[in-house]
Amino acid sequence: MTLRATSPLEDSQFWAESSPATSKPDDQSYWPAIGSKDKIPGWLRDNDYILEGHPIPTYSYKRSLRLWRCLHMETMNIWTHLVGSIAFIVVGFTLNHSLSPSKELDFTHGDVFAFGSFLASATICFGLSAGFHTLRSHSYNIHHLWGRMDILGICFLALGAGTSMTYYAFYCRPFIQRVYWGLNLFSAIGAAITLFDTGGGGNKMRTLRGGVFSLLAISTMLPIFQSVIELGWTRASNEIGAGWYLAEALSLLTGVSVFVGRFPERLSPGTFDIWGHSHQLWHAFAVLGSAFHVVALVAAYNYRRMHKIC
Repeated sequence: MTLRATSPLEDSQFWAESSPATSKPDDQSYWPAIGSKDKIPGWLRDNDYILEGHPIPTYSYKRSLRLWRCLHMETMNIWTHLVGSIAFIVVGFTLNHSLSPSKELDFTHGDVFAFGSFLASATICFGLSAGFHTLRSHSYNIHHLWGRMDILGICFLALGAGTSMTYYAFYCRPFIQRVYWGLNLFSAIGAAITLFDTGGGGNKMRTLRGGVFSLLAISTMLPIFQSVIELGWTRASNEIGAGWYLAEALSLLTGVSVFVGRFPERLSPGTFDIWGHSHQLWHAFAVLGSAFHVVALVAAYNYRRMHKIC
């Protein structure tokens, strides 16, 4: 008998016995099927320490979308970034309504560019991530297509983050702004090409993905490193929100570390199948880091507004 994902009213039947999932599910089935790691094809095996709760290939967009209403190892991966994407849309509309370009607030079109580039990139990144984790178990081709979309979203986020922080870090030095924007664009494209060429994911690519994303994050943070060297920590914290960027960097570094190390599930395989495994923690730290980035931008904007620099 094939294990089927439960609706919220069928939790008691969630861990029923399952059969191999190499064949397509019954076209008449409503809920997507859920099984152990031994029941899924190799292209879906991303973490050997997660034993149960794997969505089995659905071959149906409708069944894949019903994963939003089921309990499985992708549940929190989907919802952390779906909610995160919506949250950054709300933040964007809120700032647009309250801080429209005006002489009274001194919120310029440049500020709109800085905030807008990051908020748009965060919305796109987390939205594509939620889409990937919803559709990764659809079929082989859709899995790899959306794996690349997930990578593209992360590169968009790095590009938006670098663009926005560079705007304020070198507010009075447009030439250096453009140099860093070019470097940021080159790094994001390079990361996308590197990871696209690997097929977009898989268990063996976890370390490579973590390494490439870490290098991309470091290249994105170079404007802050230069600002701290030139201004000193205290001035950089006050003028461009360097302390919040440090919090962002620590959040992302922690997330990448648990993702690559498969912590905590490697300590107790099967315990964190549904709640609290490394990919979910990575998602949470990514959203938290992006929130820190917004706070840093607000701090930099407020300093520029109050001190009338340049």
